Amino acid sequence: MPKIRIEHLWLWLPLFAILLRGMLFPLPMLDFWWHLKMGEVIVTTGSIPRTDLFSFTAAGKPFIVQNWLADVLYYLVYRAGGLPLLVLLHALLLVAVMLPVYSLCRESTNKLRLSVLVTVIVSLTFFGNPRPQVFSFVFFSLFYWVLEGYRHQRRDFLWILPILMLLWVNLHGAFVVGLGLIALYLCSEALRHLLDPSALGVLSLRQLQKLLLVLGVNILATLVNPETYKVYDYIRVVTSDPASQRFVIEWQPPRIDTVAGVFVFYGLFFITMLALFYSDLRPGVTDLALFLGFSIFAMWAVRNVTWFSIIAAPLLVRSLVRLPFDRIEMRLKRFRPIDLVMGSLHKAERAPAPVHYRFNAMLVCLALLFLVRFSPWVRSEVYRVSLLAPETPIGAITFLEQNKLEGNIFHPQIFGDYLIWRLWPRQRSFFDGRVHLFGESFVCEYQSIFYDTHWAELLKRHKIRFLLLSKDPRDEGSFRFVDNVRSSADWITLYEDSISVLFAKKDEPVKASRLPISD
Repeated sequence: MPKIRIEHLWLWLPLFAILLRGMLFPLPMLDFWWHLKMGEVIVTTGSIPRTDLFSFTAAGKPFIVQNWLADVLYYLVYRAGGLPLLVLLHALLLVAVMLPVYSLCRESTNKLRLSVLVTVIVSLTFFGNPRPQVFSFVFFSLFYWVLEGYRHQRRDFLWILPILMLLWVNLHGAFVVGLGLIALYLCSEALRHLLDPSALGVLSLRQLQKLLLVLGVNILATLVNPETYKVYDYIRVVTSDPASQRFVIEWQPPRIDTVAGVFVFYGLFFITMLALFYSDLRPGVTDLALFLGFSIFAMWAVRNVTWFSIIAAPLLVRSLVRLPFDRIEMRLKRFRPIDLVMGSLHKAERAPAPVHYRFNAMLVCLALLFLVRFSPWVRSEVYRVSLLAPETPIGAITFLEQNKLEGNIFHPQIFGDYLIWRLWPRQRSFFDGRVHLFGESFVCEYQSIFYDTHWAELLKRHKIRFLLLSKDPRDEGSFRFVDNVRSSADWITLYEDSISVLFAKKDEPVKASRLPISD
C-alpha cells in the first residue's frame, strides 16, 4: 500500500476541488452552442464564414469568427466523445487555469495548507461556464507564471510566450490582456530599475531589454490569424459595443449589493487589500501595479473578475504568511475568531501530524470514487442527469426538429444558441448570444416585443410564424408574454412542457405529426 501522508491529501485538494466543480457545470444556454455549430461549419466546409449564417434578423451582415480555433476544438472533441467529453474538457481547462496559480502560491510560502486554502478559494471564483473565454484564462495564467518566474529570477521561459500567443490569438479575443500583462511587468520593473538599479531582485537593463523584445515578438505573433491586423478592430468593436455594455450583465460592473458580487470579487478584493496593508512584507512597485491595475479592470466588468482572481492569489499568500499576528490580535480583539483561524493555519504547519497511511489511502479512494460518481458519463448514463442547463428547451426543439417545421421563430435570446445547434440550417435564430452583431436598436426592439401592447405588429415586421417562449419565472419578459399570447385568438399551442411553450400562427397551416403536448 502506498504511504500517503496528510500533506499529500492537502497537496491534491485544489485539483480535486476544481475538477469536481468543472464536471458539475452544465453546458450553458448562451455563448456555447453557436460556437459548437460554428466549429462544425468550419470543419465540414473547410472555410471560416465571413458573414452571419445563423440568424434571419442579421443574415449576411459581416461577422468575424475570431475564436475559430476554439470552435473547431469544441466540435472535434464533441465528435470524438459527445457532450460528456466536452464537459470533461471544460473541467480540464479549469484545472489548467488553476495549476500555474497553485504553483505560484506554493512558491510564495513553504506553508502548504495556506497555499492550498487560498488556491481553492480563489479557484471557486473563476468564471466557469464552458465557452472559448476559458482558453484565455488558461493562457493568462501561464503568462503570469512565466513572468513571475522571470521577475523573481527563478526561471527564464520567456521564449514560450510568443508560441502561446500564436494559439491564443486564434482561440479568443482576450489575447490583448496577455500583451497588457507583459507591458505592465515591463513598465513596473523598468520603474524599479530607475529608482534603485542596485537593489536586490531588480531586473538588469539586459533583462529588461529581453522583456521588451519578447513583448514585440508577441505583438507580431498576434498578426498570425485569419484577420491579421484587423483583429484589433474586431476587439475594439466588441469591447465598445453599446448593446453589450447596456444589456449584458457580464459587461457591467460587479455589484457589491449582491451575494455573487461579494463572493466573486469584492470579498477577495478587500481581503487581499487588508492583507497587503497589514503584512510586514511591503508590496513592491510591480505587486501594487498588478493589484491596482487588475482591480480596476475587474470593477469595469464582471467578465474581468477572473483576471483579478488569478493575479490576487499569490499576492494574498505572500501577504498572509507575513501577517504580524501579535499586533493584529491587539487591533482586532472583537474579531478574535478570525485571528484564531489564521493563527491555526500557521500553527498547523509546525505541529507534526500523526501518520495514518491506511486512512489517508481510504480518503484518496473515496475522492476518486466521488469524481467517478460525478463524471459526465456516469451522471448522464447511470443517473440520467442532463448535462445541459435545466432551462434548455430540449422538448420543444425536438418537436420542431421531428416535425420539420419551417418559418421564422421568435424566442428569448437565451434560446437562440441552442436553436442554432439543433435546427440550423432549417431554422435560424431571431436573436442569440452574439449581441454585438445585432446592434443596440435591434436589442431595444427585441425587448419591447415582450412588453409593448402592439407586439403583434412588431412580430409581423419579421414575418414570425412560431413563438418559442420560456416558462421560467426568472425570464420575466418571456414568462409574462406567454399569458399575452394565450389570450390572443391568433395563436395556437403546438407544444408545451414545464420549460417552454411553442405557439403557431393560427391563420397559417402547420403540418405536425404530433398533437400538442402539455404537462
